[in-house]
Amino acid sequence: IDNGDDVFIEGSQGFALSLYYGSYPYVTSKDTTASTFAADVGVGPTKVDEVINVFKAYISRVGEGPFPTEMTQEEAESKGLEEYGVVTGRRRRIGYFDMELAKESCRINGATQIALTCVDRLFDCARVQDYGELSAETKAFISEIEQETGVPVTIISTGPDLKDTIDLRK
Repeated sequence: IDNGDDVFIEGSQGFALSLYYGSYPYVTSKDTTASTFAADVGVGPTKVDEVINVFKAYISRVGEGPFPTEMTQEEAESKGLEEYGVVTGRRRRIGYFDMELAKESCRINGATQIALTCVDRLFDCARVQDYGELSAETKAFISEIEQETGVPVTIISTGPDLKDTIDLRK
């Protein structure tokens, strides 16, 4: 997206699916890092000011492959975390937030910010729009992510609508 002076590039596919950094052969056909996305659209590395890693508050995966934080389907159901692949319709496997994967992703991508989505699916904070209204448990989770990755969480999604977002960049 180009809005005059700023250019925004959005990548797709999760970091763990990277041809180079994922768990081969359970990967996609190319690298899925920020540097590759920039190069793919002709943007040099010195032109990138911010890299926002987007993490869900839990992990989901379609298909096979290693999944160290995977929970049972019964546990996922009890937490209301059932998901299905958009293209395949296959049920996604669900896991707890993987701090080691998050740290590696932030390091390799050179993340300067983290956007954390689906927080409302794990914590009682649906549609909260003010950081001060988040529970102590939710804030502790966010703080742990920041401490472990060394990257600030600047965007927090608490619901399906765009307005259900806490934007700490202001």
